[in-house]
Amino acid sequence: MASSGRISLLVDSPLRDMLLAARELPADVRKEIGVQTKKAAEPIWFEEVRDRAATRLQQRALVNSARVGVTARNLFLRSGSVGKLSDGTPVSVVAKGAEYGGNPAKRIIQRSRRGKKYPRRMGSVFGAPRRGGNVFNPAAGDSIVRFSSLMIQTAARTALDHLELKGR
Repeated sequence: MASSGRISLLVDSPLRDMLLAARELPADVRKEIGVQTKKAAEPIWFEEVRDRAATRLQQRALVNSARVGVTARNLFLRSGSVGKLSDGTPVSVVAKGAEYGGNPAKRIIQRSRRGKKYPRRMGSVFGAPRRGGNVFNPAAGDSIVRFSSLMIQTAARTALDHLELKGR
């Protein structure tokens, strides 16, 4: 069961309270919260994405390019946008097919090494089409709750550490 991938802050929640309280913290503490959150979130994201990759193409295109970004209010999960495959093809070219699959009967135009165009079928390179995705979307849906609790815990711990150091 996959979730929508977003958490609403319109309802009264600890995450909303934490974000409102974090606005009042000094800039260096907010920066440290982001650094610590990213450091703790990266292994979680890499594990979630790695566990769902079933093919070598998904491994190379989606898992090896997985990244986490943290801002003051958001945590961004990225995959399939950075890097190149071993043949020099940018990962972003094959990421959509690796994630969502493709129609094996679709005709595509391919070029030979000398530049001659010839038509061929896509075949089973990307697997069957799947609307919900194969790797990224299920991983994001299942890990969103872990990331929200991680943000709350990291912000509280970092703010308390800062107050403790300041009190000395």
